[in-house]
Amino acid sequence: MVARADIGAGRATDPGPASNRGPERGRGSTGNRCFDPECPSGLPHQGQGPPPGLAARAVASLVLAIVAPFSLALSAPFASFAMLLTFPYEGPSAAPWLAPLVFWSMPFIFGSISTALALTALRKWGTSFERSGLAVAALWISGVIFVLGLIFTLRFMYLMQLG
Repeated sequence: MVARADIGAGRATDPGPASNRGPERGRGSTGNRCFDPECPSGLPHQGQGPPPGLAARAVASLVLAIVAPFSLALSAPFASFAMLLTFPYEGPSAAPWLAPLVFWSMPFIFGSISTALALTALRKWGTSFERSGLAVAALWISGVIFVLGLIFTLRFMYLMQLG
């Protein structure tokens, strides 16, 4: 590395790469660090808020996380039809996975988009922007819906095997 001369102070300084600087004193957590690729130093923006798109992503992630469970009402008739088509008259079902697949298809799409938007918003700015709570709430809602859906689907598939 070549040291550059700081003309104003009359001393040689070597800033080095951003990864070698270490944490700044008095900053505490890394919640205010910049994770945006346009900010290569990784240092927080001074006096700036998050880009406008980040707040919109957090709001959209929460809306999609709330819409996901309600989309079950749209996919339920198609899942019932799939269950009628695959339910055997004797013995266990040959395709017990088809009805849950149809039933959870729309909530999966909404939930995965919601999770991706929330993670993008949190990764780019951390928890220091004003709408970060919405992104965290969207992740919680998506997680709860995922766990409940997994429990109910496994129970349903077990009952279909008993047939």
